[in-house]
Amino acid sequence: MAGLVLKNLSKTYEIDNKKITALKNVDLTVSPGSFVTIVGKSGCGKSTLLKILCDLEKNFSGTIEYTHIEKNKSPKIAIVFQEPRLMPWLTVEQNMAFSLQNHKDKAYVKQIVSEHLNLLGLYDFRKAYPSQISGGMAQRTALGRTLCYDPEIILMDEPLSALDYFNRQKLQNELVNIFLKTGKTILFVTHDVEEAIYLGQKIVVMDNGLLTKVVDIHMDYLRDTSSTQFLNLKKYILNIFNNISKEEKNEFL
Repeated sequence: MAGLVLKNLSKTYEIDNKKITALKNVDLTVSPGSFVTIVGKSGCGKSTLLKILCDLEKNFSGTIEYTHIEKNKSPKIAIVFQEPRLMPWLTVEQNMAFSLQNHKDKAYVKQIVSEHLNLLGLYDFRKAYPSQISGGMAQRTALGRTLCYDPEIILMDEPLSALDYFNRQKLQNELVNIFLKTGKTILFVTHDVEEAIYLGQKIVVMDNGLLTKVVDIHMDYLRDTSSTQFLNLKKYILNIFNNISKEEKNEFL
C-alpha cells in the first residue's frame, strides 16, 4: 500500500475579489496501510484537502509525495463522497462493476464484484436498483465500487454523515473490518469526534485551514465508546477545539 507526505500544502480561493484561505501550510505524513481520520468543523479545509489529493483541485502550493510506490509512478486513488452517487439505471452489482468497465477479463470482473457483494452483505440485493435499497445499502454499494477498483489509497469525505444512527454504527464496524482485511491506506473526513476516534489510528485536527494537532490512538479494534480510555480521548479532542474557539474569540476582544 502507498503512503503520502504533505509538505507546506496551501490553497487559496478568490471570491468576490476576496482571498479565502482554505488550507495553510499543512504538513502531514500518512503511513502506508494506516487509517487516518481528519476531524474539524464545516469549512475548516477537510474536503479541500481530499479534493487536492484526488486531483479535483489543481491550483495549490506545496508538495505531495507518495511513498512505497514504484519510482515515477502515481498510486491508484479513489474517493467516496457523502452521497453514494450511484447510477439509477444500473443495478447494485452493475454499479459496483462500473469501476472495472475497461477490464477485458469479464470472468475476473464477475469474481471481484461477487467477492465484494459478499464482503458488504449485498449479494442478495445485487439485482436491485438504487431506488429499491436503503441509504445504508446505497453507501455500501458506493464503497464496494471503490473497493472493486482496488485503490492503494481510499479517501472518504464524510461518507456516513447522512445515515441514521444504527446504519452509521453498522457501517463504521464494516469499515473497520474492511480496513483490517485489506490493509488499504484510508483518509476519512468527519466532523464527528466520536466517529474519528472509533475509526482512526491517527486523528488529524483541523481548524480554519490549519492542521492544529495530530493525535495517535493506541486502542484495539473494535472500540468500546463507553470505556474510560475512549471517553478521556474524546474529552481531550474536544478540549483542543474549545481552546481554539477561545483563541479565536480573544482575537476579536
